[in-house]
This record gives sequence, C-alpha cells and structure tokens, in this order.
Amino acid sequence: MTQSNALGPRVTPPPLVPAAQDPPLKDVLVELWKNMEKLLRQEIALASAELDLKAQRLKTEVTSAAIGAGLLLAGALALVAALILLLDLFLPAWLAALLTGTISAAGGLALVKTKKPTARDLVPERTIQSLGKDLKTFTESTK
Repeated sequence: MTQSNALGPRVTPPPLVPAAQDPPLKDVLVELWKNMEKLLRQEIALASAELDLKAQRLKTEVTSAAIGAGLLLAGALALVAALILLLDLFLPAWLAALLTGTISAAGGLALVKTKKPTARDLVPERTIQSLGKDLKTFTESTK
C-alpha cells in the first residue's frame, strides 16, 4: 500500500465506500414532526409539574402565614387592650381607645402595603428557559 519515492513513503487512500443513501425528505419531515410533538408534550409536562410544585409551596406558605397572622392578631389585640387600660389611667377611656386604634390601624396599613404576593411568583421559569433553548436549537438546525 505504501510506495517509496524521494520525498518519503506515499500512503494511498483507502478505497471509496459508497455512501449510504440519505432517507427521503418525507421520512425526515415525519420524524421531525414526531420529535417536535414529543418535545412539546414534554415541555407541557414540565410546565405542569413546575406549576404544581410552586402551587404546593405557595399553599404551604399561605397556610403558615394565615396561622401566624391569627396568632399575631390575638397578641396584638391583647396588647392594644393593655395599652388602652394603661392610658385610661391618664386620659378618658374613649380617647385612649381612639389613639390606640388609630396608631394600630396606621401600622397595619403600612404592613399590608409593603409586601403583597404577585402573579410573577407563579411563573414557570425553568420551562421558559427550556423552551428558549429548544427554540434556539431548532432555529440553528434549520439554517
């Protein structure tokens, strides 16, 4: 297979093997359609699982917050009653209750305005990232 000449040994290339015939375009398109359908089903399943997980987490957090809020309310009411009774020693009872109620309401309003859950907390971020990657891969492969 090798021949020698003045420049050194010469290697002959292996014989050409006939290339396998490419599958027909119809078969390629059918396979592409099946793969796209499978990918879409998997993405929907991923989004569903992610939303279920986030919903469970949100349910647990809301339940804990509700129980905590109930206990906080009971404690706050007891403190308000104690404060009214203390101020009653120096002011008329109606004025002590009015001052305490106004201050409590203002504090509660400030707390409510600071943190509210939003719909953005439920966005399936991993699914969106995965869809973006799939779309990028698909557009690159069709170029």
